[in-house]
Amino acid sequence: MTKDLVLAYLRAVEAHELDRVGELLHPDVVVTEHPNKLNPNGARYDKAAIRAAGERGAALMASERYDVRALTVEGDRAVAQIAWTGTLKDGRAMHAQICSVIEVRDGKVWRQEQYDCFEP
Repeated sequence: MTKDLVLAYLRAVEAHELDRVGELLHPDVVVTEHPNKLNPNGARYDKAAIRAAGERGAALMASERYDVRALTVEGDRAVAQIAWTGTLKDGRAMHAQICSVIEVRDGKVWRQEQYDCFEP
């Protein structure tokens, strides 16, 4: 259950399917983005802020690819090791190595801690 949910969530984020992302999120979801190259102060997002961030991302990105290199599940917690590639609308590519820790509650994504290491 947790594995299938996490993979469905990542695929929806990757495809900018914002309505689908919303369906997979718990009403009390909190995503914590730890400080990184693009967001040096980090951030915390609730469900509405996740949607707004998705809209901003869809406006900037021509495509994204989440290559899940490893996914470990223990109960309601999953840890995903991801190689991410994003192509901006102007054709430039971005790359990051990501660790995402996702907790599930009531069959939905409830907590996510995101560690994004963007390549130079």
